[in-house]
Amino acid sequence: MRKPKTVTVYSFLLKGSLPEAPGQAPFKAPRDLIASRFKGQVLEGTGEEVSVEALDAEGRHRRVATGWGALPD
Repeated sequence: MRKPKTVTVYSFLLKGSLPEAPGQAPFKAPRDLIASRFKGQVLEGTGEEVSVEALDAEGRHRRVATGWGALPD
């Protein structure tokens, strides 16, 4: 079986010390890791398809801020 080349990542809320005011994570992650590793709550409607290589070793995806410039190689 071949591994997928892309994965859907989502923004999510982190459980904080104040349950009534969780903070949004500064990165996106796949749904399964949000539940198991980060113990967060997925923000539906924020899904983004990215290449598997765009995830770091912890399964996090951080968008590269380029403004109006070109993407890095």
